[in-house]
Amino acid sequence: MVAITKDAGAFATTRRHHNTTSLLDLPRTWFKRHDLRQKLADMDAHMLRDIGWTVYDAKREAAKPFWKA
Repeated sequence: MVAITKDAGAFATTRRHHNTTSLLDLPRTWFKRHDLRQKLADMDAHMLRDIGWTVYDAKREAAKPFWKA
């Protein structure tokens, strides 16, 4: 189970020089981001309140494409 918090770091990536390692990590980062956003989209208002999110914030985050932090 993945813990979802309102911490912006859960959806952000650090800027690194584009080398082989970071390019290989990119699809994994995108998948994780997509997965977290899907989980946010599936939560009801009560669950979102429990983790400190509003429905508006969760919908806005879930609507972002996977490649945007």
